Amino acid sequence: MEVHEKLGELAALVSGARSVPLSSSVVVDREQLLRLVAEVRRLLPAEVQQAGDVLAQRDEVLQAARAEAEHLLARARAEAEELTETQAVTRAARERAEHVVATAREEARRLRLDADAWCDGKLGDFEEELERLQQQARRGRDRLKVRAPEQGEGAEEERAGAPEQEVPAGAHPAPRPEREG
Repeated sequence: MEVHEKLGELAALVSGARSVPLSSSVVVDREQLLRLVAEVRRLLPAEVQQAGDVLAQRDEVLQAARAEAEHLLARARAEAEELTETQAVTRAARERAEHVVATAREEARRLRLDADAWCDGKLGDFEEELERLQQQARRGRDRLKVRAPEQGEGAEEERAGAPEQEVPAGAHPAPRPEREG
C-alpha cells in the first residue's frame, strides 16, 4: 500500500537525519519532508474513495436484488392472471403466485443480507486499516514529542531574536531546537 510506503519514507527521513550537536534534535530537508507529507495527503483520499466504492457496490447489489425481486413479482402476477380461467386453475394460480412471491421475497432478503455482510466486511477491513494508520501516526507523534527538547529558561528570548520561518498553509511549524550551555 502506497500510504505505508510513504510513511516509511517519512520515518526513514527522520531516522536518518543528521543530529544537532548537544541536542536530541535533527536537521531534516524541509522540501523533502513536505513533499512526502503532500504525497501521503494525496494518497489518503484514494483510501477514502475506496470506501465510497464499497458503498456504491453495495447499492448496486441491492438495486440488482430489488430489480430481480420486482421481475419475479411481475412474473408471478402474470402467471396468476393467465391461470384465472377456472376455479381450480385460479386456486392453483393463487398458490403458485404466493409461492413465487414468497420465494422472491426470501431471495431478495437473502441477497440484501449477503450484500450487507459483504459491505460490512469491506468497511470493517477499511476501519481496521484506518485505525492502524492512526496508531502509526500517534506513535510517530509520540516519538517526536519525546525527542523534542524540553522548554528551558531563555527559550523565549532565543525565539524572540530568531527570524520567523514561513510555514505552508495547513502545516504545523517544526519546534526549534534549544541551545544548551
